Amino acid sequence: MSKSFSQQLIELNEGVTHAGLTADLAELLRTVQNTGRGGSLTLKIKVATATRNQSGAVDKIMISAERKLELPKPEQPTDFYWLTDEGETSRNHPRQHSLELRDVSSDGSSVNNFKKVS
Repeated sequence: MSKSFSQQLIELNEGVTHAGLTADLAELLRTVQNTGRGGSLTLKIKVATATRNQSGAVDKIMISAERKLELPKPEQPTDFYWLTDEGETSRNHPRQHSLELRDVSSDGSSVNNFKKVS
């Protein structure tokens, strides 16, 4: 019977690969929970011939593992701008006149001077 994948993974690199994957997965889950966005964890296993015996059969192999963690990126805020005829950005609409506003509460008048209607 073949060794299970999980057992092979635990033995690989004296457990360093398994421990790294465990830590990477925990980080990925926390980040997905915090950002609400998806990410990924990829394990790539490479198997290569190390030696052959006298009859030419492969009798020794090398196994390596590569982990790739892609954490979700937080949403980047965006800003809205108008473009002028010259192609410059502006916070104000270039063809709209500005309306001068003033604070009426500072001129001594009462804002709540309403007449009661019966």
